[in-house]
Amino acid sequence: MKKTILFHLVILLSSVFLFQACKKREEVKKEVISVKGSDTMVNLAQKWAEVFMNQNANVSVQVTGGGSGTGVAALLNGTTDIAASSRELKSKEKEQAASKNINYEEFKVALDGIAVIVHPENPLNELTMDQIRDIFSGKIKNYSEVKSGNGKITLYGRENSSGTYEFFREHVLGKDKNGNEIDYATNTQVLQGTAALAEAVARDKNAIAYGGVGYFAMRTDVKILGVKKDADSPAIYPSKDGKVNFDDIWSGAYSISRYLFMFTSAKPVGGVDAYMKFVLSPEGQKIVETMEYIPLPR
Repeated sequence: MKKTILFHLVILLSSVFLFQACKKREEVKKEVISVKGSDTMVNLAQKWAEVFMNQNANVSVQVTGGGSGTGVAALLNGTTDIAASSRELKSKEKEQAASKNINYEEFKVALDGIAVIVHPENPLNELTMDQIRDIFSGKIKNYSEVKSGNGKITLYGRENSSGTYEFFREHVLGKDKNGNEIDYATNTQVLQGTAALAEAVARDKNAIAYGGVGYFAMRTDVKILGVKKDADSPAIYPSKDGKVNFDDIWSGAYSISRYLFMFTSAKPVGGVDAYMKFVLSPEGQKIVETMEYIPLPR
C-alpha cells in the first residue's frame, strides 16, 4: 500500500515538474515587442496591443509613453522595436539614423486633430489662428482681448520632448516677420501628458491648453474651441457633441491636424511585421475610430 502511494506521488510530482517545464518553454518562445514614445498615442497604442495580444498569444506587446522624442531616441539607440511619434523625424534624427546605418521604416497609422480647450464656464467658443498664436506666445494675456469676459489667461502646455509641443510650435506659433521662430510664453505651465492638461483645465476657470482631440472629445469638464483660419472664415470644431469631426480633419478644413506615425529601425519581420499589419488593417483602423482618434482616410 505504501509503495502504491509513493508510486502515485512520484507520478504526480513528475507531472507537475513536466507541466512547469513546458510552461517555461512556452514563455521563452513568446516574442516580446516594445513600443515607446508619444504620450498622445499611448492610449491608442495600448488598445492596439491589447486586441493584438488577444489574437496572438505568442506575442507580448509592451507599450510605454515618454514623448515622441523619447521614443525616437530609443529606436535609434536600439532599446525599442517601434517608436510611436506624433510628428515626423527631425533632420537631426534622420542624420543620426544614417550615421548608424539604420534604414528606418515610416508608417502613417492615424490622424489627430489638435484641440484648444478651456474651462466649460469660459464664455469663449472660438478663436482665429492668429489669436491662438498670440495667446500661447504670451502676446495676449487677458480674455478681454479676445472679447471673452475679463480674466488673466493661464497657459498650460506640454514638455519639449512632446511631438505635440513641436507640432504646435511649428504649425501654430510659426515664425515672426523676420523669420525667427516664435516660442511659447515663459509663464506656460508645463505638464507631462495630455490627460494631465485636461485635468488642469477642468480645475482652472482661466485655463487654456492644447492637445490631441481624442483625449477631450467625450469629456464634459473641458470645452473644445472652434478654430478659424482667419477672421472671415467659419469656425471649424475638431469635435462636437462628443464625436470627433473626421471629415473636416481629413480634408484639412480644420487648421490644426496631423498624421500620427510609427517607426521601425528596419523593414519589420516576425511579430513586429504582424503587429504593424494589424495596426493598418480595417480592424486596427476601427480601433482608431472607437478610441476617438481619426482613422486613415478611407
